[in-house]
Amino acid sequence: MKIIITGNPNYEGLCKGLYEAYNSNQLEFIGRHNGWDMMDLDAIAEYVKNADVFVNSLLIPNNGQEKLLHKVYKTFQGLHIINISSTTSYWRDSYSSQDYLESKIALDEASKTYSQHGTFGSSNIRVSNIAFGQLASQSQIVKSTNNKISLIDAGKLVKWVIDSPRDMNIHYLAVDPIQTNY
Repeated sequence: MKIIITGNPNYEGLCKGLYEAYNSNQLEFIGRHNGWDMMDLDAIAEYVKNADVFVNSLLIPNNGQEKLLHKVYKTFQGLHIINISSTTSYWRDSYSSQDYLESKIALDEASKTYSQHGTFGSSNIRVSNIAFGQLASQSQIVKSTNNKISLIDAGKLVKWVIDSPRDMNIHYLAVDPIQTNY
């Protein structure tokens, strides 16, 4: 199975957790770290169209993640698209910037629409949306002392969605760590 993921597995973030969860050569990561222009959404969509699974993980400015989903979906020949969102959009909280919140809400809505096409429509593409809150990434560790989701646990959750039975679709999964310090 060929799995292409946007993001850098060398950065302390979700992609590193995915890399560790799989521990295999099934994964290919694309991003600035290996020469990709992440604003060239057409080139990315063309490249990933023959993958079995595409994980839309990397935050791209100006609703780029949502725009990439639209472009990929039009030509995708694979089995499953997984969008990585944030529980910011689930809770609609004010802890994140308005631009970030709006981009994640737009991604969630587009993912929901395409998920419905695969479940009740004529598409063979499963589309899932996973919203994480408080990952133990480099950027989040410096922001607060709240409990965080380990990167390997987050990677295992994405793997679980990828490995889920082909005759069902996990539309939306929102995951936050339980906070014991309140």
